[in-house]
Amino acid sequence: MGRNARQEQAQRTKAKIFDTAVSLIKAQGYDRVTVSQICQAAGIAKGSFYVHYRAKEDIVRESYYSDLDRYVREAYGALLAERPDLGVVECIQAFLCAQLDFAAYAGYELTCLAYAMNLAACRPGSSDHFRRRPFSSILRELLEEAAPLLPEGFTQEEALSYLESVIRGVMATWCFSGGTYDLLGSGRKAAAYGVERFFREGIGQRPGIHGEIV
Repeated sequence: MGRNARQEQAQRTKAKIFDTAVSLIKAQGYDRVTVSQICQAAGIAKGSFYVHYRAKEDIVRESYYSDLDRYVREAYGALLAERPDLGVVECIQAFLCAQLDFAAYAGYELTCLAYAMNLAACRPGSSDHFRRRPFSSILRELLEEAAPLLPEGFTQEEALSYLESVIRGVMATWCFSGGTYDLLGSGRKAAAYGVERFFREGIGQRPGIHGEIV
């Protein structure tokens, strides 16, 4: 087996561990799920688990980094393959909403734990939160394309911070609501409104630019 094949196999194993853990945590709750149960359900040896995660808590800590990165890239790539006609503003909204879809997939409890653990890691000292979100490069590329549509006075980096803050705010509201907030209904609607309002001025000033919101 070549190096690339081994890397792909390792990625598949890690994804299987995470997906299995998510299913068990949704069904039983985080505190009731053990590493042994995860390994048994995934059909892997316990040693394979510890190749990818040091402890069960690492699944939570990493869920909004490596696993979110994988999910968003795959979901966004699949959408582009299905809808190559999407305009840049539509693509931005779809990319952001993929993060909401991941939160819904991961579940309320895992999302709350991920927020709590990763926020705690930012205090005290410097945070590596943004460095650990490589999928944000997709949004940067989209904002470069959408540069003529940015509201006056906004840099691309400020636009990125604003748009990602909209999504983080929606997910935080879901957490604070005890899971009663409609993440995929009201949340996606709020995200669509935030994106549309942000770009509306630029779209209105440039007739012919495709900027409808899906």
